[in-house]
Amino acid sequence: MKVVRVVLTVAVVVMLVGCRKSSDDTRKREIGFLMTLDHPYWLNMRLGAQDEAQKLGVEVTILNAKEDPVLQIEQINEMIAKQVDIVCLVPMKKEPLVRGVQMLNRAKIPVIIVNREVEAGCEYICYTGTDTYAGAVVAAKILAEAMGGKGQIIEFHQHLGTGPEVARSQALRDVLKDYPEMTSVARIPHQGERDIVKTEMQTLLQKFPNLSGVYAHGDNFAIAAAQVCKKAGRTDIKVVGMGGSREMIEAIKQGLVTGTSYQQPEEEGRSAIRLAVRYLDGEKLEKSYLIGCPPITKKNADEFKGQF
Repeated sequence: MKVVRVVLTVAVVVMLVGCRKSSDDTRKREIGFLMTLDHPYWLNMRLGAQDEAQKLGVEVTILNAKEDPVLQIEQINEMIAKQVDIVCLVPMKKEPLVRGVQMLNRAKIPVIIVNREVEAGCEYICYTGTDTYAGAVVAAKILAEAMGGKGQIIEFHQHLGTGPEVARSQALRDVLKDYPEMTSVARIPHQGERDIVKTEMQTLLQKFPNLSGVYAHGDNFAIAAAQVCKKAGRTDIKVVGMGGSREMIEAIKQGLVTGTSYQQPEEEGRSAIRLAVRYLDGEKLEKSYLIGCPPITKKNADEFKGQF
C-alpha cells in the first residue's frame, strides 16, 4: 500500500507540474506600458504600441500617469503586483522615477525607458525614442537661419523638470552659442495650455517691440503664438515648434509658422514593444535606439504627413 501511495503522489505531482508548464507555455507574455496620455502625441504612441503588441502576439497594459510622478510610482506597484514580464516606461520626471525603476529592479522586472530620460542610479535594459536634444537643435537652427542669425527671441517651455523640457532648453542655449547676435529675452512656461501662450504672447509683443523669433517646445504652442503675431500684424516674427503634427505641417505650408522638427510617436510605441519582445526572446540589446527628427520647413513640408 505504501508503494502504491508513493507512486500515486509522484504521478499527481508530475501532472501538476506538467499542467503548470503547459499553462506557462501558452500564456501570452505581458508588457506594462506606463506613460501619459494628455496630448494627441501620446495617444499616437499608445496606438503604435497596441498595434505592434497585437502583431507580435503579446499583451500590453497601458496606464496613464497624467504627468504625475507620484501616480506613476503607484502604477509601477500595480505592475509589480501583476507580475508583468517587462515594463516600458515614459518617466514623468527624471529624478523621482529613479525610485520607481529601482522598485522594478528589486522585483526582477526588466525596464525599457521610452521617449524621456531617467536620472542615474537605476538599471534599465535600453532607451528608445525621439532623440529629443537633437530634434530641438534642428528646430533652433531653423529659427536661427530664418532670423539671419540675429535678433531677440522668446522661449515657451513645457512642464518644468521633464526630460524633454530640460533637453530642449539646453539645445537652444547650445545653438545660441554659435549666434552671438541672437538673444533670449524671456522664458515662459505654458503648462500645456494654448490660451496661456496666447495671453503671454500678447503681453510679450508689447514688452519687446523688437522681438524677432519664438522658440516653442511644442507645435500647438508655436501655432498659438504665431496666430497672435499674425493678428497683431507681426508676420515678420519667425516661429518654430517641435513635433511635426498634421496641424503644424499645414500651418507651415500656409506660411503661418516657420518650421518644426518631425517626431514619430507611433514609431516610438512600436519600437518599445519590439525591443521588449526581442529582450524576452533572449536577444542582447544595445543601450540606445534613437529615432531621428528631420527638419520641416515650407520647402519640404509636402514630403511629410503628421502622425498626430
